[in-house]
Parts: sequence; C-alpha cells; structure tokens
Amino acid sequence: MAEAPAGRRRGLLLALYFLVLLIPTGFLPLMESTEGRYGEIAWEMLLRHNYLEPFFGAIKHFHKPPLTYWAIAGGYKLFGIGDFGARFFGVVAALVAVVYLYRLAQVLLGEERDAFDATLIFASSFLFLAIARIVATDIYLTCFTVMAQYYLFRRLRGERHKSDAPLYGLALGLGFLTKGPIIFLFTLLPYLVAKLVDPDHRRVFSWREVLAASGVFALLALPWYLAVMAENPGLLYYFLKVQTVDRVASNRFHRHEPLWYFFYVFAGTFLPYILFFAKGTFQARAFDRPTRVLLLYVWVPFLVFTLAQSKQPTYILPFFGIAAILAAAALRTFPMPRLRSLAALLLFLFAIAPAVAGFVYHPARVLRWPLLVSALPLLLLWWQVWKQRQGPRLVWWSALLLLLVSTVAYAIVAVAAPQMRGYEQMATALNRLDPERKLDVLAYQAFLPSLSLYRRHLTAAAYGMKRDVRFQEDDEYRSWYLPTASDLQRFLKDRPRLFMVTSADALPAFEKESGYACREVYGQRKRSAYLCRAPREQSPAAAGN
Repeated sequence: MAEAPAGRRRGLLLALYFLVLLIPTGFLPLMESTEGRYGEIAWEMLLRHNYLEPFFGAIKHFHKPPLTYWAIAGGYKLFGIGDFGARFFGVVAALVAVVYLYRLAQVLLGEERDAFDATLIFASSFLFLAIARIVATDIYLTCFTVMAQYYLFRRLRGERHKSDAPLYGLALGLGFLTKGPIIFLFTLLPYLVAKLVDPDHRRVFSWREVLAASGVFALLALPWYLAVMAENPGLLYYFLKVQTVDRVASNRFHRHEPLWYFFYVFAGTFLPYILFFAKGTFQARAFDRPTRVLLLYVWVPFLVFTLAQSKQPTYILPFFGIAAILAAAALRTFPMPRLRSLAALLLFLFAIAPAVAGFVYHPARVLRWPLLVSALPLLLLWWQVWKQRQGPRLVWWSALLLLLVSTVAYAIVAVAAPQMRGYEQMATALNRLDPERKLDVLAYQAFLPSLSLYRRHLTAAAYGMKRDVRFQEDDEYRSWYLPTASDLQRFLKDRPRLFMVTSADALPAFEKESGYACREVYGQRKRSAYLCRAPREQSPAAAGN
C-alpha cells in the first residue's frame, strides 16, 4: 500500500518538472544558427508538404535524418508555428529520458534512494537542462540512448523480458533516424568493448534475439534512407563520406577544437556532480565489477569525440545518464566530506550568478532588480544545500537549486535574445511594416533562417554560408541563394524595394555595390533591418508612390 503514494509523488514531481521545463520555452525566440535552422527546415516541410526530403532555404538538406524535423513539424501542427511548438516535443523527449534514466538506475543501483539521486543528478545537470529547452537533435538522441541502455541493462542485470531485444532495436532505430550512426557510439561500441572485459556482456542476447532486434531496427530506420537515396543518386556516398567520415576526420564543418576541449565542457556542464563522478573514476576499484564496466559507456564515446576533428558541446550529452548513475554510485560508496563541501561552495556561486549578471552583463541590466530579488530564494535554497552537504538530501536540494538557477538564466537569455542571435522581434516589426509580405528580405553577408520562419516567407542570403546544391533538380533555389555578385545583381534587378538585414559595418558595402539607399527600420546589436530602395525609387515622385 505504501508504493501507490510513492508512485503518485513521483508522478507529481515529473509533472512539475515537465511544466518548469516547458512553460518558459514560448518566451525565447529561436536562436541562430542551430535553432533557426531546425525550425525553418520543419516549416519548409509543412510549406512543401514534403516530409521525405528536408529543405533548408529551398535547398535539399541531408545533414541529419528527419525525426527531429518531424517532431518540430508535429509541434507546429499542434500549437502553431512558433517557439513553443518548435520546442514542445524536445521537452517531451527530455521527460521520457528522465523516466527511462530512473528505470535504468533502479536496475543498476538497486536501492530506491540511489536511483532517485541518479535521476535528480541527470535531470538537473546544466547541459541537460539547456538542451532540453532548445531546438536540436541532441535531446532526442539522448532520450533514445537512455532507452536503449535501459533495455540492454535490464537484460544484463535485471529481470529478463522477451521484449528486451526488439525494444532495444526500436530505440536504436529511433536514434538512427535522429542522428544516424552516432547512436551506436553510445550504445553498441561500448557494449562491444565491454565484451572484452566483462563476461556478462558476452551472453546477453541469443542469435534469435539479435535477429529480432536487427529486424526491428531495419524496419524502422532504413526505409527513409532507402527512399531518399532512390530519389537522390549519390546520397549514399554523401551520408558515408561527407556526413560521417569527414565529420570525424576533417575540419570540413569548421568545428575544430583542441584535444582537451571536452574535458572542460564535461567538467563545466556537469558541475557540481563532476566531483563525485571523478572520485568514482579515479577510485573505480572500490566499485564492484558491473559498476566499473559502466565507465566504458562514458569514456569510450568521450575518447572518440576527443579524437574527432568536429566538436560541439552538445555531442556528449547522451552519456550524461550513465555519468549520473556513476556519480550516485560514488555518493553511496565514498564518504567524500571535502568534495561534498566543495560542491556546496560551487553551488553558492551558481546561486548568486543571476544577481551578478544583472550588474555585469549589459543585455541583462534591464532585469537588474528582478534578478537581485531572485537571489533571495536562490540563497535560501543554497542554505539548505549547505546544511545537507554531509547528509542524504544533498542531491535533492542541489537539483532544486540548479533547476531554479537554469530557469532564471533562461529568462535572462529570453530578454537578451534580440541583442544576441534571436530575430523574432525583428521579423515581427517587418511584418507590421509589410503585413502582406510583398517585400522580400535579403540577409547580406549573413544567413538567418529564423527570419524566413517568422516572416513565413523565404529570406534570400547574399554572401552567406556556402551551400551544397548537388541534389537540386531545378533552379528554384537560385532565387534565394546568392553566393556571387552576379547572383545578387540578378536578385536585385526586379526588386526596387526590399528589406535588407546586415551589420552596420557591412551596410556601406551593400549600398556601394547595389546603388540602393537604405534607412534603418529596426535596430539590433549584431544586425539591423533596413528598408532599401533602388536608384529609380529614390526620386521624390517615386518616393511618393
């Protein structure tokens, strides 16, 4: 009879957590470039009624499989085209990941309190809280990674079910539809490495079960790939060479970082829990063999990403689930009085950070006094952390503090967005000036896909990023992709008036090259919007028209 109230409490906590993640997502515009890119691709799917081939600025875009785009388009269908709809299913994926992490931690740690601590660590880690609220593939990949790990380890350490193998294949298939073979880096690769050192990993699934898992994976993951490859000859080479080999072995996508990059990303985005995880790593001999093996599910993908040329902070999020379980295991195994106190002191810095930001971070100064007031509940929470630093509720109070700090930080970003990389307010201003969308928008020396989304009209890009047009079947894209001076002149020829978005430094170059006269209609820190007129439109008579 005691389990039902406990179950209801967990359900209530999950519901509250979901709302805390979800509600702010409608107040922050999609940020360039990642969120704007994914948001526009999903919008173009709806615009073209083509859910097979992703288009980005009228050009086919096969950088990623379509599941994330489908999820965003589904959010648009449910809630309208906007910030909330774009982010809705990402928050749902975050919640599903938390639920599966709790179930995985129960299998691996056994004790209810340890499993709950692991779940709180995972759900309150800064990288997870940040990625759960943005539009990108990583939160979906993390969800399917944790799901796959649960069905694998339930078979290894828990009660075996006939559904383990097909559900494992299902999770891998969904991950493959999200980000391609990268799902294997967090699942199959450490699993195969573990076979070398752990006898339990050598006898997990029978051959029939392997075939069942493979069949489910193939039925779910491969049809889209086969369909688009049939429509676009040469796409297999593109997937294997450009989007897989080149991302690992070259700097083709301009994401090269130093060898130690992920060391400080992991440490910084997993604070303060990284202290407990590090303790468990350096004294792994104190763990039993099954727990030590879990380290492979963190350090194998970490090593691959460290050696790869292409690096992004979000890449490592899928192994945060196992890292959280290992941090909870370390808390259970080692007393760590000094590390516990150090963790509490670090959290003090987090508690005062929003108030400090109101005074030192210029875009947040308009929130100076609300942020100063927010310091009171944050410091009260921190005081509970300090009192519990050697007690059993350290993780509980730490997670609550981090969740509130991240929400306040999200509010700061929402206010500062127009001065950073968000263009929703600019697009709204242009829509007021041109409600019928008769004037085109040109991004000069830039590429701003969120303007297309918020204008509900494709934005042309001159001298922006280089695009791959090898799979184009017609010249439609040339109306919007302007990589050369002749392309720009062709675009301007039939447009005596247009909106142009660029930096203040680039404006003189545009006016000199085009002959257009421009006046600012919406100012923004990085790039502003201008209404530009061709020379023939600049006479008094033309201006009167």
